Amino acid sequence: MNKIIITAIVLSLSALNHAHAQKKITDNKPAAQQNTTKEAKETEKAKIWITRTVANTLNKANGMAENTNEEAEGKHKQIYTTQYMAYKDDAAETGMDGGMTRKAFEKKWAKDFNVQYAGVGKGYLVSNAYYGFIEVTQCVFIKKTGNAYLFETVITDTEAKINYKRDIKVIPSGNSFLIADVLEYNQ
Repeated sequence: MNKIIITAIVLSLSALNHAHAQKKITDNKPAAQQNTTKEAKETEKAKIWITRTVANTLNKANGMAENTNEEAEGKHKQIYTTQYMAYKDDAAETGMDGGMTRKAFEKKWAKDFNVQYAGVGKGYLVSNAYYGFIEVTQCVFIKKTGNAYLFETVITDTEAKINYKRDIKVIPSGNSFLIADVLEYNQ
């Protein structure tokens, strides 16, 4: 009789332990799913931001879209990090009168950026100084590193029918994002 009672107690404890383990696994799933869902939403938000902001900014800069009153007065919303702007300004002026040499540019920025894809001598986001109506025709999430999101992007000049392949890295900034780097590939 004691053997039956002991066996029943052992089986009961085993069943309780199994049920508790199952509950732990089930309890952890929603948290993991919530993190995955939150991450997916943030990635989608970054993708939409790139798609809209890049096109709007470039189209307003070349007169293809109407500027708001604030923008007409020179008050533009910042879309780049301060560090990226300093880097890209140096890249655009490298080799020109008053600009640094290619070697000096690489020495200055190689620790922070992949200078091979800086777009030396070219403007922000598109290579040509004169361009038509701009659309972002592709924006595919590549990866997240730290708090930065990297997207393979194609910016299209619809009038000249030129595609600019760019990998754009954005970081969160308040309720929005800022472009922290752009890898510019030759078309």
